[in-house]
Formats: sequence, structure tokens, C-alpha cells
Amino acid sequence: VTAVHTPTGTGYEAVTDGEGRFNILNVRVGPYDVAVSMGGFRPEKLQAVDVKLGEQATVDFKLAVATVTETVEVRGESSLIDLTRAGTADNVSSAAIESLPTISRSIVDMARTSPYFNPIGLNEDPLAVSVAGRNNRYNNVQIDGAVNNDVFGLAASGTPGGQTETQPISLDAIQELQLVVSPYDVRQGGFSGGGINAITRTGSNKFKGTGYFFGRNQDFVGDGVSRRPIAQFKQQQMGGSLGGRIVQNKAFFFGNVDFDRRDNPSGISVSTSGQTFGREAEIDRFISILKSRYGYDPGGKEEFIRTVNSDKVFARTDFNLNNRHQLTARHNYNNSLNDIGRPSVTAYYLPDAFYRIRNKTNSSVLQMNSAFGGGVNEARVTFQRIRDRRAGQPTEAKPFPFVQVNLSSGTVRAGRENFSTANELDRTSTSSVTTSHGGGASTR
Repeated sequence: VTAVHTPTGTGYEAVTDGEGRFNILNVRVGPYDVAVSMGGFRPEKLQAVDVKLGEQATVDFKLAVATVTETVEVRGESSLIDLTRAGTADNVSSAAIESLPTISRSIVDMARTSPYFNPIGLNEDPLAVSVAGRNNRYNNVQIDGAVNNDVFGLAASGTPGGQTETQPISLDAIQELQLVVSPYDVRQGGFSGGGINAITRTGSNKFKGTGYFFGRNQDFVGDGVSRRPIAQFKQQQMGGSLGGRIVQNKAFFFGNVDFDRRDNPSGISVSTSGQTFGREAEIDRFISILKSRYGYDPGGKEEFIRTVNSDKVFARTDFNLNNRHQLTARHNYNNSLNDIGRPSVTAYYLPDAFYRIRNKTNSSVLQMNSAFGGGVNEARVTFQRIRDRRAGQPTEAKPFPFVQVNLSSGTVRAGRENFSTANELDRTSTSSVTTSHGGGASTR
């Protein structure tokens, strides 16, 4: 039995047992041409056999004797129990990812296609996912089999850089998603909520590329029933990808870049745009005291515009060493920042009261898939380095103490946010090796 991955020409081979059964493990996701041959019988071939992430594709053949011509009609019924699934799960194919509408190009928008995965969020918080009613921090995110979680638990999204509202990886770099609720796969565990398992795109024998740009600003938004103009804002997302062959049927590459630029109004100003805080005379007096007595300028009274930026770069190479060994190396880089602060009509924030958080994440995976006799071996080494920096605005000359003043009604804040004087969080992790033999598996 031979199976050839149509896009890359990667070949797999197997021999049937005494009952005519065969298994080909650890194959790439995508379409296959499967051929069967045996001495004294006519060969058979089945094309466009689609193999999905985390699922088993069953292919049945019935070979005819080479010297006999006959017509065989095969009928079958589906089993009440799906034996090809290792627990409750849904798949989001590459075709669905490309066609489903999404404004934020977020994995959450893809996950909501499963009834078990429910997006949650409060006010301006980035969307998170609750699976089967569990807290969002009990979920697990894997990319190419490597865990991609916010182990410190700060981000509601549960992924590195989640506080900066960035995505862990560009949507254009994802080939397929698997949404698992109660998996019975030894390689997926350590969570009591749900799992999002993503595999990234790979190059093929054909060169393919994409490019995209999305943008809008205040000119696309009306003044509303109050005829009060919205503050200046900007939302732009742009990027592209390219994949193809390095050597025909042997080596392939895929790369993607994604840039997100947003200027988000905070929603509150003293008197110019957004909701009105008012109390302008008291705010003027407060700013005047800071300038004259302490020589410190906290900024103006207009609506603060939050900067939310992210840069994502992804690169992957695949090598077919032979029919029994395939090597994959990929790296994902994410550099993002976000200005955070929550003013209201009763608590006004001067510009320096907003703090800025920066995140840099580097994630690498090196994986070797090998076949030995009737079993397979999957060896994977991962490296992840996360750097979070939480500090004040880049416009401040030097940090100023946090100050909050009670006004005739409400409060006003200025100075460095009291939990963000100089917070730094560095995390480095490496893992793991997984070995499978036939129907068994062990993980270290």
C-alpha cells in the first residue's frame, strides 16, 4: 500500500497483515492518492483521500483477480460509534478558515464554530474562550504539538502576549484547527477545559502566495444620534505569505508576516470627544499644580488614544529525507504592545496614568517523524522564550508617583500606574520528546 501526499509528493508505504488490514501513522494533513497492488490481482487506486487533523481516514479496497472481469457492488452502513475519533472534537479545515468572516482575524472566531467553545469578554477585554462552561484559564493551546500557553495566568486569552491583545500566530499561517473537549490521546492533556490544537501551513511543489490589507478609521463611522464626533482612531492589518518547493518532492518552505496597527480611543475626555467627564475647571487646577509645584506635565485633557500594535513573523521548512523519515523546523516570532487603562465618567485618567505592556515571544519546534517496521516514532523538541515588560508611557521624561485626587464628584488620576513601576516577567521553557509504537505511546 502506498500513499502519496498530493501537494508535496511525500510518500508513505505499508504492508497489509493476514486479514488485509493496514495502518499508516503520523502522516501530513491533506489530500492523498492511495494505491494498492498485489501479485495476481489488478491494482487499485483511490484519489483525493482527505486526512484531517486528529482523525483517522479509512480506505477500503477490494482487489479483483487479474484474469477475471467482474463488477462488484459494495454497500456499507456507518457505525453508531465513531471509532476514528479519540474523544469529543471538532475540526476547522483550511477551507473554512479562509471563508469564515472575522474582523480581528482571531483563533477565537474560528473556535466559535463548535457549540462547546463559547467566546467571552468584558468591555474592552480581548475575547477569551470558555469550553463547556469551564473557566478560560483551564484551556490548553497547542501549535504543531507544542504547548503555547500563558503559564503565569495573566492573560484572559490564555496565550503568550494575550495582555497586548495579539494573536499567538497569524491566522494566515494556520492550515487546520482541532477543537477538543475530552480527548483520550496521551499527547493531549494537562487541562480541564478545552484544547485548541493548530497545525501550521507547509510549502508544496507549487509556489503559492497571499497578500491582504484591511483598514478603517473615524471617517467610516458616523456621529450617531447625539451628533457627537467620534475620536480619531485607526485599525489596519496587513500581511502576506509565500510557500513553495526548495527541491521537488524533497524540501519545502513557507513564510508569513502579519502586522497589526491600531489607535483605539479610550472613550472618555474632559469635553472634546467620546463620553464627557466634565469638571474642566478642577482638572485645569490639578494639572496647573503638577506643572508649577512639581515641574511635571501629565498631558492634556483630550481623549487618550491607545496604541495597540503587533508584528508576527512565521517561517517553516519541511524535508522528506526518504519515505520513512520527515524533518520539520519552524519558528514563530511575536512582538506586540498595548496601552492599558480604564477611565470612566466617574474616574478620569490623564495620559500618563495609562501604562504600556510589551511582549516578545519566540517559539521554535524541531520535529522528526520516522517509521520503523509496523510502528512510528515522533521526536519533537520545542523552545519558547517569553519576555513581558510593563511600564509607563514612552512620552514621560521620568516616572512620577501615582496620584489620585477626589474632585467635587468623581476622581482624577495622574502619574505612573501604581502596579507598573518596573514590572518584568521572563519565561523560558523547553520540551519534549514523544515516542509512539503502533497503538501505544509514551510522552516525556
